[in-house]
Amino acid sequence: MENIPAPGPPVDAGAYKLVNPEKYFRLMQKNNFDFLRFIFAFGVILAHVYELTINNEVFPAAKHIDSFIAVSGFFIISGFLITNSYSRCRNFKDYLVKRARRILPAYIFVIIICSIVLCLVSTHGFGQYFSNNSLYQYLAANILFLNFLHPCLPGVFEHNFMCAVDGSLWTLKVEVSFYLILPLIFYLIIRIGKKALALFMLYSLCLIYNFCLYKYFQLHQNSGLYFTLSHQLPSLMPYFIAGMAVFFYFDKMLKYKTLLLLIALPVYLAEYYWGLELLRPLALTMIIFYVAYSFSFLNNFAKYGDFSYGIYIFHFPVIQLFIACGLYQKYPSWISVTLTLLISLILGVLSWNFIEKKFLTKARVSHYPKSVIG
Repeated sequence: MENIPAPGPPVDAGAYKLVNPEKYFRLMQKNNFDFLRFIFAFGVILAHVYELTINNEVFPAAKHIDSFIAVSGFFIISGFLITNSYSRCRNFKDYLVKRARRILPAYIFVIIICSIVLCLVSTHGFGQYFSNNSLYQYLAANILFLNFLHPCLPGVFEHNFMCAVDGSLWTLKVEVSFYLILPLIFYLIIRIGKKALALFMLYSLCLIYNFCLYKYFQLHQNSGLYFTLSHQLPSLMPYFIAGMAVFFYFDKMLKYKTLLLLIALPVYLAEYYWGLELLRPLALTMIIFYVAYSFSFLNNFAKYGDFSYGIYIFHFPVIQLFIACGLYQKYPSWISVTLTLLISLILGVLSWNFIEKKFLTKARVSHYPKSVIG
């Protein structure tokens, strides 16, 4: 969830061929990914307002918003941007440090601040709240990206539809998993020697895994367990791999982006309608790529900052707090939903300016690579 950083030397120059790096990366950087992430973040907010309030009158139009499209869009964009970043890191340590600087500061902050501030709405007394083992189990589980083990704080949001403090954080666990597995994918590509074959193998294996999950758990065992497993790393990897492919074949895709869009739109709509997910990750990637590299007037959308990450990780507690305080029932839906969006945006702006940007500034480098993947 970040802009393309300034290029640095590639991790393994032996896996690349020389091109004109300055021209190549200048083309890549003129994109609308910031705009897309911003739209995706607000789409997730509206979908969650509808899902968590259990009230069709709060924002009825949101029933047509599929938050999974936005989440999978985030993964596609990450596949492109993180592959780009990794290809230009000095070494594996440099890569991990950059990823940690991007994701951890705001992530840890939202977990800690919610643990402190939400004591004010807990059914437990102040002393009982901070002496409760459940509080520290929540902190440990969430900081370790094991959100599903302990999503709730003691006495907080007990009367809401669900007690989860920040149900959006599950995607960060998947995101971090992508960060860790990316070097292994690069190693596989280098060993096989053919990018297309390696990516096709990984994509196909993930589809086979998803099919086995569906056949065994959804149809014969436990649909709840199926839902959980289908939202973890292997199942969601096709979206990340499709994003990687955009980086590897950027010049070709840029040349044929309109044709690819015309093919992708009917494919995506057909598979979405029939509930299939064979080519859907690829089709959505083509659609996102077209928007990202068209409409040049949106290139500077984030000139004042990239607020999408902060909006995404802070919006869920805001919605839960509004529900607990009965604000969606007290005020007309247009007021309560507008306030939700506005407060989430303000928190995203504050997160960027006072947390995220400070850590990212320290990680900047200023030289171009000798080569990029060809």
